[in-house]
Amino acid sequence: MNRSFLSFIAGVCTGVFAIMLYLHRNVIKAAIAGEELPKAPESCPAFRPEDDRE
Repeated sequence: MNRSFLSFIAGVCTGVFAIMLYLHRNVIKAAIAGEELPKAPESCPAFRPEDDRE
């Protein structure tokens, strides 16, 4: 593979990593500070609605 293609792939990976850090900044801050983790928004795949049927 040529060098420009590998540079492009590295740039895309770096961009995705930066976006994920930005989107999860509140979770990262809470985890470092030892606080309770914030709830996931409804649009997040990790969202689990509270089940009040007990």
